[in-house]
Amino acid sequence: MGKLRVKCVLTAVALAAMSQAATINFDNPPPGLVPNSSFIAGTSVDAAAQLTNQFESLGAIFNTIGGSPYAALIDLGVGHATSGSNGIGTVSSANTLNYTLDLDIFLVVPGTLTPAVTDTISIRGDEIPSFGNVIYSAYDTMGNLVASGVTQDQGGSTFSLSAPGIHEFRLHSVNGDVAYDDLTFDTPAAPTQSGTPEPATLGLTGLAIAAGLLRFLRR
Repeated sequence: MGKLRVKCVLTAVALAAMSQAATINFDNPPPGLVPNSSFIAGTSVDAAAQLTNQFESLGAIFNTIGGSPYAALIDLGVGHATSGSNGIGTVSSANTLNYTLDLDIFLVVPGTLTPAVTDTISIRGDEIPSFGNVIYSAYDTMGNLVASGVTQDQGGSTFSLSAPGIHEFRLHSVNGDVAYDDLTFDTPAAPTQSGTPEPATLGLTGLAIAAGLLRFLRR
């Protein structure tokens, strides 16, 4: 009976650890990642500010839809960022800040490029309101839409989704003027449900991310 009790306790501890939320506030970036010299749209993005897999250890990879294969770490300033001074923005194919493009965040098993999922994810818009809508959506590892939402940007607004199997989180600012901060999600894990990839299997999305990152990082 004692062994069973110990086993139950260990299982509960493991489950609790798996559900712990991770928050990336972008104010303590890993070595080599430096906030861009400006947050103004149209500004060139410094090489050291290009954000891709630097937070892979926490399970997040960043991309811009329709632009460069990275986002940008930017110094918004205290009172503009929702915490600290740093936030993130999207980058055009010409390597300039362009907030009209979609921010794309992929979840991976922390420390790897293996696709992973969570059941809740959120991010905040910067503190300057635009009063335009932000449209956001979540997809599973097969690219299927699992949840979506629309929220007016009132300054510091939270854009949050909850659903089983969230792998990708995409955000679009209708007015094209929202930067983001304070990304929070439950610790992602490789999906194991029937019909989804096992931990050792890279889905099509994961392969595309890995290939794109390798091409970019080898330049």
